[in-house]
Amino acid sequence: MTDTDAGAATVTKRPLAALVVANYLSWIGNTMTLVAVPMYVLEISGSAAEAGAAGFAGALPMIVAGLAGGVIADRVGARRTSVWADVLAAVFMAAVPLLHSTVGLALPALMALLFLRTLVDAPGAAARLVLLPSVTELGKVRSESANSLFHSAQRVAFVVGPPAAGVLASLTEPAAVLYLDALTFLASGLLIAFAVPRAQPAAGTAPDARKAESQEPRPGLVREVSEGARYILRTPVLAAIISVVVCTNFLDDALTPVLLPVYSRDVLLDADLVGWLLAANGTGAVIGSFAYAPASRRLLRNRWATFVGCFALICVARLAMVLEPGLWPMLLVTFAIGLASGPINPLVTGVVERSTPPEMLGRIWGAVMAMAFAAAPIGIFLNGYLTEELGLRATLAVFGGLYVLLIVYALTNRALRGLADEDHKSEKGEKGEKGEKGDKGDGGDEGAGDIRDGAPAQSA
Repeated sequence: MTDTDAGAATVTKRPLAALVVANYLSWIGNTMTLVAVPMYVLEISGSAAEAGAAGFAGALPMIVAGLAGGVIADRVGARRTSVWADVLAAVFMAAVPLLHSTVGLALPALMALLFLRTLVDAPGAAARLVLLPSVTELGKVRSESANSLFHSAQRVAFVVGPPAAGVLASLTEPAAVLYLDALTFLASGLLIAFAVPRAQPAAGTAPDARKAESQEPRPGLVREVSEGARYILRTPVLAAIISVVVCTNFLDDALTPVLLPVYSRDVLLDADLVGWLLAANGTGAVIGSFAYAPASRRLLRNRWATFVGCFALICVARLAMVLEPGLWPMLLVTFAIGLASGPINPLVTGVVERSTPPEMLGRIWGAVMAMAFAAAPIGIFLNGYLTEELGLRATLAVFGGLYVLLIVYALTNRALRGLADEDHKSEKGEKGEKGEKGDKGDGGDEGAGDIRDGAPAQSA
């Protein structure tokens, strides 16, 4: 496999389109796996305990794989990492039904295959994020537009993937869904291998300097893993924005597996209504993700106001749940939570890209993913425990109060407020460049390079 350099003067949106489609395929495969694996285990064994063990094996390596995966992407190249991650994920997923139908598959072997699939998937996710800035620049697309399209994959996949997996499993059998999952990973890898060039070095970096850097001995794996976390901590805007995101993962990730199912059963008195609440939430998230690209030109141009405003809307919606409204108000509440969450990932991605040297993007994304993965299960466990011990309303009130404290922190944090100053610099840069260049190029060029030029000085 040979990486292909992109011509600096060539403007093409094909690599960006290929990366976005590959990300869609990978995410849809992941969300189908969430449904297909437990259905498959229940079909072949009938044991809920074994289905739970399979799910645990699939989730276990996410933290370690996220940390190490970023380093791997920086060391061996983002494109190569992404391709091999998808190909290996396809192999491990297809091996599950194949081995079961031929030589048999004991529970430990099943858990090992699912563990390995997740282990290779996390580096692939980090690698695709590393590739995103270079293909965005290659197509001269606004970073907000590219990030919005890229992150919409996760939102759309959670709406489309699980129902598709359920319908396909009912029409055929769960094994067919696992084979389809494997095909989505394989197609994603092939797209990136043949349509996406490797991530380019930072503009202005001399070839001799890059060659000398590549010949320097690299530090050990553990040290490189820790470099990502250290860089985040000593870069104020990254430390602030990622700390808010990690805290909200802790506060929010229990909504789907714990709070909404209990709410449907105990307040709405119909456990089946949770499907409607999740559909409203997913629809809002898809709309919010796609709407961020055009809205970021004017309405949501101020990144600080957008970031804090989205979380403030989620906070209000979470507090409204304490009142235990009926079905129709709750559909509006869950839709609002999804709508407000849509712009967050594209916005955060843009901040990370502008605040991180290209050669460190893998480590930074690996650290971010690991922290997010670590916060979520703690929050889910604590929500479940408190709901059992204190009741649903008290749990909603406790976490709603924590959300209020988080919004106060976001409003008063000086580093986060610097996002508004960055927007002002970017706007001035765009106006100056337009004055010099006139109408050269198409409208898709707006802000493609100015955003980085307007970014604050980076910490070293």
